[in-house]
Amino acid sequence: MNLSSSLQPLSLDAIATPAGAIVRCVAANFRWEHAVSDARTTEYNAYVGNVATHKDWKAEHKSYLGSCVHVPKDLPRSSECFMAANGLAHLNEQLDNTFLLRLESIGPLFDHPLVSAIATDFWQRFFNSPKDLLKNKFTDSDEALRSEFVAQWNAQRTQARPLFTTFLNDFGGNLEALVKTDWPHTLRDRLGLTHWPSTAGKPLPVALMCYTVDEVRDARSMAAKKGATASFTRPTVLDAEMSTAFIPAPLQSGDKSYGYTLDLASTEVPETFTPELLTFPIEYQPKHIKALGFITRGHALQEDAAVFAARNRHVQGLRRLPGCDDFGEVLT
Repeated sequence: MNLSSSLQPLSLDAIATPAGAIVRCVAANFRWEHAVSDARTTEYNAYVGNVATHKDWKAEHKSYLGSCVHVPKDLPRSSECFMAANGLAHLNEQLDNTFLLRLESIGPLFDHPLVSAIATDFWQRFFNSPKDLLKNKFTDSDEALRSEFVAQWNAQRTQARPLFTTFLNDFGGNLEALVKTDWPHTLRDRLGLTHWPSTAGKPLPVALMCYTVDEVRDARSMAAKKGATASFTRPTVLDAEMSTAFIPAPLQSGDKSYGYTLDLASTEVPETFTPELLTFPIEYQPKHIKALGFITRGHALQEDAAVFAARNRHVQGLRRLPGCDDFGEVLT
């Protein structure tokens, strides 16, 4: 990225190193990011303005997300991710129709006064009968319960956030087989979700969501007046809060240059990667919930040193991709 004169020095490793490993990793992400267009970079630089410290940069970055990426659903424009200014990161609009997977934390719904009762009823009905969520037909009472839960959940999703997803085909392609495995921890680790669980010793309820590429295209079509020019885009450093778990992927030629997630369970230099893409936000439907589960244990990257080493292995793997031998840096 062509950062501004105040941000560019803060992105340098020599400047970031005294602030610690986490700041070094976050700063490196901005140096390694090649999928943010000059137009979007200009907008970002103008929004953040002149900052003198990494702490101030992080605060302005979070504010940028709230204003430009995690936009309210009733705002008459889409997230910056799907606008023309982000065109360098946009994926092929004609992606083959296939199934997408997303892991959702639903723990907060049980504490929400307007949703807790229906969330509890839904969980109690379907958690112990996992096969029932995969059925094509439901009893009237089950259908009413599913519909009410999803309606209440959607009502609490007040932001039109881009949805981080991956492909079912990269997890075997068979949904029924996947839900028989330890999918909560597998997806948490493969998708690099270092913030789950957030409270030690407290199981985190999660839902496995599955929807199609066509449904995403339809959602963008229905929001045509909001100015989005793309339904799918690769994640960039400007699309989420500053994180050590995110590492930009090389911008490869072709129209399927996805992001690649950091595998929290891997101890080797990766030879293959789990693709990641952002989809235009959709309203969930009852059929999108395919399984319920708990994340009950922490991941392997609890210490800064472990994250640092895992990132270096990930970058070494990315450098093995065709034409990517000079991507990023192995930090020492």
